[in-house]
Amino acid sequence: MRLHSKVLAFAFVVAGALLPNVSQAQVVQALKGGGGQINVYGLYSLVNPDGKSTFDYPQGTHFTNYGNATSWNQAIAMGADFRLGRFAFGQPAIGARLTYSYGPFANESTYMFGPEVHYMWRKLRPYGDFFIGKGNIDYKGTSFKDDSIVYEPGGGVDYHINRRWSVRLIDFQYQFWNLSTHFYPAGFVPGAPAQYVDTTLKPYTISFGVLFRVK
Repeated sequence: MRLHSKVLAFAFVVAGALLPNVSQAQVVQALKGGGGQINVYGLYSLVNPDGKSTFDYPQGTHFTNYGNATSWNQAIAMGADFRLGRFAFGQPAIGARLTYSYGPFANESTYMFGPEVHYMWRKLRPYGDFFIGKGNIDYKGTSFKDDSIVYEPGGGVDYHINRRWSVRLIDFQYQFWNLSTHFYPAGFVPGAPAQYVDTTLKPYTISFGVLFRVK
């Protein structure tokens, strides 16, 4: 599926998951004296793909060009959240995010959904989240593809400018992938022999960008 088709499908999922009906918004407003809030955002990200832990080759295996698999990748991310009214413990929310990263060894995409909790301290808006979703990997120069269920805890801090706009100062996400057991032919990882490998990933992303309040 082409990237723009994936983005379109993701947008429909976000809309269906995050847009509340009128009665739900009224209940939230009655609970805390404030209605729901919908935000969208765009981020620029750096992704560490965790290449060294991907392939559990025997000790002493020599990789001649491992840098291609472990260098930082650039990425873009877009997402949305629906925040409920404010409670004593914070402002709970449901969020969704699409991230697409591109690097010299492989391109990766994740489609994530899950709960968030936001807080307010003067102009700062710290938050935490826990997402779950689908991850895909396209290895460059081959027809080989991979996918996994991905778990992603993380958080960050927004800086509130006005009612509509905020700056996402920092966002950090830590991912857990399990690609199960694969056969990797000799040279698939530069300099590595053929192996059956239990393949796991623990990449992480560092992002910043802008957030716009729709409602």
